[in-house]
Amino acid sequence: MIKSSLSFVLFLCFLLSCNPTSESKTEQSKKNPLPDSSTAKLSPPDSTKTAESNSITANTDNIFNNITSVLCGEKGKANNLNYLFDTIAWAQHAKFIDSSWSRLERKRLVSMQKWGRKEFEKANTTSKMVFYPFSGPDYLTANAFFPNADKYIMLGLEPVGKLPDLKKFKAGDAKDYSDDFKKSLGDIFDKSYFITRKMLNDFQSQKVNGLLPVLAFFIKKSGNEILNIKYLIRRKDSISEIAYDHKDNEHKPFGVRIDFLQEGKQKSVFYFKYDVSNKQFNDTTVFYKYLNKQTTNCITYIKSASYLLHANFMSNMKSMILKNSDAVVQDDTGIPFKYFEEGKKFNIKLYGEYSKPVSDFPYLSLQKPLQEAFHKDSLKVGKLPFHLGYHWGTKKDVIIYAQKK
Repeated sequence: MIKSSLSFVLFLCFLLSCNPTSESKTEQSKKNPLPDSSTAKLSPPDSTKTAESNSITANTDNIFNNITSVLCGEKGKANNLNYLFDTIAWAQHAKFIDSSWSRLERKRLVSMQKWGRKEFEKANTTSKMVFYPFSGPDYLTANAFFPNADKYIMLGLEPVGKLPDLKKFKAGDAKDYSDDFKKSLGDIFDKSYFITRKMLNDFQSQKVNGLLPVLAFFIKKSGNEILNIKYLIRRKDSISEIAYDHKDNEHKPFGVRIDFLQEGKQKSVFYFKYDVSNKQFNDTTVFYKYLNKQTTNCITYIKSASYLLHANFMSNMKSMILKNSDAVVQDDTGIPFKYFEEGKKFNIKLYGEYSKPVSDFPYLSLQKPLQEAFHKDSLKVGKLPFHLGYHWGTKKDVIIYAQKK
């Protein structure tokens, strides 16, 4: 049982993002409900340049894809924005992104992709929906492990924001934006996770507006084409989509939907800015009802989550995950291990090496059930060919793979 003092400390970490290593961690009328990604139709293309697959005619020459191509440093792929690469600022930006991405692939990403597709083959086959709470903009890791998903639902505390209007940049703006954008990517490149407190501060003090530019960057840089972006708003009793260039000043977006083309198939990422502690997230709230329906039979992925699900004030989220998930893939910062053993409802596979929480969490100790499981099944514990999470310094990483029986 979590002590009340611990719950209070964790609650402050979540709401105020005071913890230096917190993982960025949610009315359309009844006649027009929020469409599922598998049935949503794209707006008619405004260009003759299209890609066709599975009876979908998808416009890839659109403002969202073009802007993100510039942010990704993809010279020659930004269509009417290709001229920007002739400038010093964006040419240097492209060079930095290219070298940083190549280093990321060598150090971690390629190994994650190969390993994850083998180890999580069953989960990838049985479920096409990934739920990633406390994610921030980290589509990169979710896609590396679960590339077969059609829909990813992510949530955190970072504001949604907007893509930069590159055509309106004045002298010096491009360099300033590039510098701030590269700064936003620093922790995920070096440590494999985003630091919530830092990102919240960055988004308030620099030119990068919210999480959307970084999220779109990871979707595009993973080899996809962005098709459309819409915002999501809450009304009294429903969640609905509105256009990216909406004029609705009454309802501020709390989420975003990005449709993209992956190997000829349309897929979607949803990100929500939402406090999922019990007071705001319970069976009387609109977002709880929405998320409870959307995450049925999903794969839940949890990484670098500040141990929030160990606290009593996150019990509603923890219960939803355990009830709705066909599989849970997480490190030790996710749901306490004892809940996977209760009732023997999950087949469990352990990977890596378990150690106590990093020094940023001095009020937490080893999980004895998890420690005992590693000791008991030491010969069956799999090795990790990469490093991922808070233990990037010691390289003592843990992955728990719980597949519902």
